[in-house]
Amino acid sequence: MAIKEIKQNSGFIKVLASQVAGVPVKPEDADEAAKIVSELLSDETANNDKLIAQTIGYTIQELQSHELDFLNGIADIKNIPIRGKAMFNVKLGGVKAYFQAKGSTTARSYVADKQVSLETGEISARPAINIIDLRSGHVNIADLIRDANREITLMKLKRIEAVLHDAIDDLGAPYYGTGTGLVQATLDAQIAYFSRLGRVTLLGDQAAVSQLAGLTGMVMNPGATNPSWQRSGAMVDEYNNNGFIGTYKGCDVVKMVNGYRDDEVTPILDPNWIYIIPAGMTGDTRNLKVVNEGGINSMASQNIDDLTYEVRLDMWFGAGFITGKKPTIGAYKIGQ
Repeated sequence: MAIKEIKQNSGFIKVLASQVAGVPVKPEDADEAAKIVSELLSDETANNDKLIAQTIGYTIQELQSHELDFLNGIADIKNIPIRGKAMFNVKLGGVKAYFQAKGSTTARSYVADKQVSLETGEISARPAINIIDLRSGHVNIADLIRDANREITLMKLKRIEAVLHDAIDDLGAPYYGTGTGLVQATLDAQIAYFSRLGRVTLLGDQAAVSQLAGLTGMVMNPGATNPSWQRSGAMVDEYNNNGFIGTYKGCDVVKMVNGYRDDEVTPILDPNWIYIIPAGMTGDTRNLKVVNEGGINSMASQNIDDLTYEVRLDMWFGAGFITGKKPTIGAYKIGQ
């Protein structure tokens, strides 16, 4: 019996997303998902071309809903419908307390907010497959979904990175710091400033955050008959397991997702930046603003000349850096 429709929040989509993400699923659920995929690929009707595109689009949308979860603690995120308007509240002032003589006139604290809109742009991918390879199962749909989801995620991060760089490197200390290598005195001074706003998260590419271990003195004892680490076994295990330490001077250390450009050598995101982000900030006080407008839009077509089946995937996304009186996010750039 031909499949008539694919529902966005169906169990099939959730199972497929889990498989793509490497999350274990029940064997019976995996078998059912495989059966649906097989039916979609074997039915050569025009409606099935649309259903395959929807399957790809809906699965990526399910994956995207959790792909950048770390942003929840550092960004002000709004999810709006298509053609909606993202308006962000920016605090320009706040309540102040005074110690004064009894009966004194207390100065007013003007609490002011400003509404700022943020426009979205389009992130688009267009995978093309030989129709014979598709129908025969030589192209793995899960691999295609995984690759497209990864590229969309990296494009979001690239946009966020550009926004942060443009804003932060124009600022002075303590918001922006740099030096030859990772200069401990400079970074520690920035951490000390932002720690007064809440527990700090240090976020960066693994090449950057892995250098934090060196600032702790975690090195091999030189010249020893039986060399050993100069720091606790737990820290060494953590470094060996993850490639970086999970905590530096009270700050949570988080590795940012990264990948390579088409040359497969150059990282997409600059591996020399560490972002300094205090926790406990409300959405209004977070400088990084992110907008997801609608979900993944998908459409399919076939080319009779080269036997290509292609899917176009579009997502409307926006990122901006908006601040009131002072920034609540900083960065250190590791100079060469």
